Amino acid sequence: MKASILAHGLMQNLVVTEGKKGKYHVIAGARRLEALKALQAEGHLPKDHAVPCQVVDVEQAYEMSLAENVVRLAMHPADRFEAFNSLIEQGLTAEQVATRFGTTPRQVENSMRLARIAPALIQEYRDEKLTFDALVAFAVIDDHAKQLSVYESLNDGQKKRPGEIRSILTEQLVEAEDKIVKFVGIDTYIEAGGTKRTDLFGEEVYLENPELLNALVSEKLKLAEKELQAEGWGWVQVDQEHDWQVTAGCSRIEPEPVDAPQELLDEKAAVETELDALEERWDEADPDDDALLEEIQGKQADAQERLDSVIERLQAYAKFDPDQVKHAGCYAYISHSGVFTVERGLVKREAKKALAKASTAPLDDDQPAEQPKGIPESLKRDLAAYRLGVAQAAIASRPAIAFDLLVFKVAKNALSMRGPSDGPNVSLSREFAMYSGKDARDFLTAQTEPVAEGLPRGWLEAGTEADQFLAFQQLSDYQKESLLAYCVALTLQPKLDEGKEPTAYDVALAQTSVNVAEFWRPTKDNFLGRVTKDQLLEIGRELISGERGETWAGKNANEKKGDIASELHKAFSDPDHYGGSPVQIGRVKNWLPKGMAFMAATEPKPAKAKKGKKAA
Repeated sequence: MKASILAHGLMQNLVVTEGKKGKYHVIAGARRLEALKALQAEGHLPKDHAVPCQVVDVEQAYEMSLAENVVRLAMHPADRFEAFNSLIEQGLTAEQVATRFGTTPRQVENSMRLARIAPALIQEYRDEKLTFDALVAFAVIDDHAKQLSVYESLNDGQKKRPGEIRSILTEQLVEAEDKIVKFVGIDTYIEAGGTKRTDLFGEEVYLENPELLNALVSEKLKLAEKELQAEGWGWVQVDQEHDWQVTAGCSRIEPEPVDAPQELLDEKAAVETELDALEERWDEADPDDDALLEEIQGKQADAQERLDSVIERLQAYAKFDPDQVKHAGCYAYISHSGVFTVERGLVKREAKKALAKASTAPLDDDQPAEQPKGIPESLKRDLAAYRLGVAQAAIASRPAIAFDLLVFKVAKNALSMRGPSDGPNVSLSREFAMYSGKDARDFLTAQTEPVAEGLPRGWLEAGTEADQFLAFQQLSDYQKESLLAYCVALTLQPKLDEGKEPTAYDVALAQTSVNVAEFWRPTKDNFLGRVTKDQLLEIGRELISGERGETWAGKNANEKKGDIASELHKAFSDPDHYGGSPVQIGRVKNWLPKGMAFMAATEPKPAKAKKGKKAA
């Protein structure tokens, strides 16, 4: 009100009744009077500023006050944002409009965005066929043709769901939270000419130039690859996605401290001696003296924390042996959080002999350990069910891959034998993994529930099957594909990756780029308590790695299986706190039993060109 009076003057007079001693009582316009007094107190209006007033009798006062608030028509919100946009087109800035009307530049900019929605949709909003929230959802893009196309494809129920509208419109955009956006940086993307769009009244930010973003990713990865090659490694591989098969089977060389301060080395030796002494105290202690055992454990935890700190500081002085570097390599990729991650010192199987001749330094065998034989069949079934849950969630949210997988199977069946005479002979049976444990079955169900909640179901409520089919045909292509993807996902069968020749199913899972470890983690109940003590020691040895891994395994060799399982459970449940060094934390976060992970995505092989006249 203050901003408007200052910019436009008082457009509506006050209504007053005569009082005593030449004073008047305001009976309509109290808010305007308050704004005028505030402007006067702030020095924007003079003390003798004249205000137009309509004087009425006391008998009329009540009716006049009521009439002012009842007999009026509020401006339609669409008129408001169209009017703001018109002022901007006349040359005012968003800041100037905000100042004149007592609002914020952000609200003015939002109004401008709303005014640029397809006029037909704004009219639908005026006619109350579209809610304000649904109209806002269409502002996520500027393409009027696409806005109208999507609107026409929606049924009445879908037009009331802003989230569904927004997801269809932003299929081709990239969210700012995507890992490749974090890797490149939004500022770099903007400086290169990219544009972004913020969802009105929401927190989501979308990047509108995916081709430019991918080009920036490739450029940055190539630069990083050159820098790694300059370090002298025998081989360097840089990928956008993490391919676990690259490091599978590789041993590792570890850097050694070079020119490290003697006091730091002495501190490391002292803490290690302290840990050895505490280990001896533990072995000699009375197993029933809980107070003493708790005291020793506390001191061990404190000493281990100090040792980790020393080792972390020593890493600044750690360097690889130049002779070893020539026979080893490094693998780099963009992590799920958008961080460029480099694994140095990887030694492939074929290079181990050459490395042994070049140096007598020991190798740190960091390859994933073979799953020990003898794992219970019931656990295998549960692991397959857990993996199936992740597979279903991955396929259900990727309609294109689900479509290819389904049509591939249907076409293969149809082309190898004569089809039915009436209608497609296709049926999809849901997989329940009935022979798995309850926890595994519950996990399986939970993975697809979020997808199921977002599926269109109104067409199922139509009367006859024919009516349902006609209603189904009104769905958008995106909605039909989502339904298909969900149905295909439910038919997937449980299996573990046994290292055999990949099937179409294996390739489809790989193309989802899903990391199973982000969905399922080992716990004492679902895995750790169901394998042998030797297998638990092997897991710990693999996670800690190297000499320290062997030390840990030796230290825990005489512990009870339940205690070892509890320690690993604690590490898997909170890796950042209990996982150890940054490298070890990464291993803990991504460790999976053999066969659980999806294989790495592979590029399709180009078809061979035919030769000669036949091809012509």
